[in-house]
Amino acid sequence: MSGFLYNKYVPAYDVFFYGALFFLGGIAGASLGLHTSLLCIAALSIAVFLLLWCLKKEKKFLWHAGLSLLFLAGALYYTGFTVGDTARGVISGKIVFEGIVDENPQIKNTFQSLVIKVRSGASRDARILVTTDRYPSFHYGDVLHMSGTIGKPDSDSFDRYLKKERIDGSIRFPKISLLLEHQGSSFRSFLFSVRARVLESFGKLLPQREAAFLGGLTLGDRSGFSKEFVSAMQESGTTHLVALSGYNISIVVLAAMSLLVFFVKRNFALLFTGFLIVGFVVMTGIEASVVRAAIMGILMLIAKERGRLFDVRNVIVCAGLVMVLLNPRILVFDAGFGLSFLALLGIVYLKPAIQKRWHMFGKPGFLSWRENLLTTSAAQCMVLPLLLGSFGSFSPLSILSNILVLECVPLTMALGFATGAIAFVSHYAALALSWFVLPLLYFETGVIAFFGKLGFLLEVPFHWSFAIVYYGVIGWFVWKINRKEKEKVLQTV
Repeated sequence: MSGFLYNKYVPAYDVFFYGALFFLGGIAGASLGLHTSLLCIAALSIAVFLLLWCLKKEKKFLWHAGLSLLFLAGALYYTGFTVGDTARGVISGKIVFEGIVDENPQIKNTFQSLVIKVRSGASRDARILVTTDRYPSFHYGDVLHMSGTIGKPDSDSFDRYLKKERIDGSIRFPKISLLLEHQGSSFRSFLFSVRARVLESFGKLLPQREAAFLGGLTLGDRSGFSKEFVSAMQESGTTHLVALSGYNISIVVLAAMSLLVFFVKRNFALLFTGFLIVGFVVMTGIEASVVRAAIMGILMLIAKERGRLFDVRNVIVCAGLVMVLLNPRILVFDAGFGLSFLALLGIVYLKPAIQKRWHMFGKPGFLSWRENLLTTSAAQCMVLPLLLGSFGSFSPLSILSNILVLECVPLTMALGFATGAIAFVSHYAALALSWFVLPLLYFETGVIAFFGKLGFLLEVPFHWSFAIVYYGVIGWFVWKINRKEKEKVLQTV
C-alpha cells in the first residue's frame, strides 16, 4: 500500500484523488448496509496507523490514517443523510391535500408522472409521486387539489428509487382538480417552456418517430416514443443514445463560447457559458449523465481558459464527488449514474489501452468505423456487469448497431440544436434545415428498428463476485499496457 498510495512528497492532485476515492468508498460501503462493520474497521485502522506513527515517526502512517478517516467520514455522511430521511417518516393511507407540481412532468404513452410538493396539512413539504392519466396535461408550477390513497412500494427496487429521489410516498390515479397555474420558479418555468417549444417545433417539422428520436437525442425527451420503438432501442442496445451525455454539453459549450466571444470579454463569456450549461441541465431533467458531463465540462472549460493542465482522472472523481455529496444514494442505487461513469472510464482508460495493444485501431477507418467500434466496445465492456446486475440482460448486437448509428449522431444533434433554435425565429428557415437532418434520422431510426426486430437480447445469470473479477482483469490489462508504454519511453530516453 505504501508504494501505491504514498511517496515522500505526495502531489496535491494525488491527495485529492485518493482522499475522494476513500470518502466515496465509505459511502458505497454504508449504502450496502455495512454501517457498523465499516465504522469499526475504519476506527481501528485510524488507531493502528496513529500508533505506528507515534512509534516510528514515519509520515506514511499519517497519510494512511487520513485516508482511513476519510473512509469513516464517508460512511458517517451517508448514515447522517439517511437518518435525516427516516426522520421525515413515510406517508401512507388515505390523504387529501393541496400541492404544487415540483418538477417537469414525465409523459409516458398513456399516463403522466408528477412530483408534487405538499403545501397543506400534516404532510406539508413532503414530496409525493403521482401517476395519473395523460390528459388533462399538467405543468410545472400548477397547484393541484387531490385525494387518494398512498400505498407502500410494491418492490425493494421501487422503494430504493423513491428514497433516492427523496420522495415520501406514491399515489396512483387520484382525484385531481387544478387550482392555480404558473406558481413555480420563473426561471425554471422559462426553461421548461423553451424545452416544450423546441419539442413542439420538431413535431411540426418532422414525422412522428423521427421527431421523437431527435427530441431524445438533443433534450433527452422520451414522451413521444411508441412502445414498439422503446422495445426496439432496448433490443438493439441503443437506449443510451437518448441518455444525455458529454457530447450534448460539448455542443452547448462550443456554440456558446464561439458566439459570446464576439460580443463580450472571454471572462464574461466563460461565466455566461457556465450559466447556460446549468440552464441546459435544469431544462433537460437533471439526469445523472448530463449532470456529470456538465460538471466535467465546466471544470475543463475553466482549466482551458485559465491555461492550466487538468487531469481527466481527477475531473471524473470531482464530478462524481459533487453529485454524491448532493445525494449519496445515487452512488449505489442509481443505475444511470453508474452507467454514465463506467462508460466514460471505458472511453478514457480502456480505449487507449486497446489501441496500444492492437494497432489496427490506430486509424479511424472508412467513415470512422474503427473509431466507433473501439469507442462502443470500450464503453460496453465497462458497463456490462452493471447492465447484467441491474437488468439481467444485454444485446450482443449492440456493438454493430452502435457502429452504424454513432457515425451520424454528432451531425444529427448539431443540426437538431440548430433547427430548434432557428424555429424560434422562422418556421420556414427551420423547415428548410430539417430537410437536411431528416435523411439522417430516417437512417438512424431504420437501423434501430431493424436490429430491434432481430430480438437478440441475452439473459445471463449474474453474481456480483463476477464484477469484482471482471473489473480486476480490466484494471490489470490497462495497468500492464500503460507500464509497457512507460518502459518503451524510458528506453528511448
